[in-house]
Amino acid sequence: MSLRASSEDRRGSLALWFAVFGAPVAWFAGLVASYFAVHEVCRVHSPLGPRLVSFAALAVAIAAGLTARAISANAKDRAADRTRFMGQVGMMAGAVFSLILVLQLVATLFLPGCHERPRTNASPDVFVPQVMDPSPPA
Repeated sequence: MSLRASSEDRRGSLALWFAVFGAPVAWFAGLVASYFAVHEVCRVHSPLGPRLVSFAALAVAIAAGLTARAISANAKDRAADRTRFMGQVGMMAGAVFSLILVLQLVATLFLPGCHERPRTNASPDVFVPQVMDPSPPA
């Protein structure tokens, strides 16, 4: 009983934490990845990277919301009030962050990427440190 119950409790606890924090973490990771991909997007003139990141983050946020819904629906007895509450919080977070990710995805579809200052192949790369000239200005 103890080994199987402990394994099921651990799996249920991980699912509960994924349901609560999966959507916000997916949004944050997608936002950070898209932010750092801007220089590469402007260099190659292809906004495919941020779109794929937004789609992946949206899929994780939806999965977290559906997991929260399943957890909330399965918590039936009085002792599971905490679990039901956390499941409902996870459903709300999944819905809110999914909406944010959809809006972020719409922005990548409709707004131009590098409209004002397009980057060329001669533009400096942010991932490669620039070599500074050691001689003082004359």
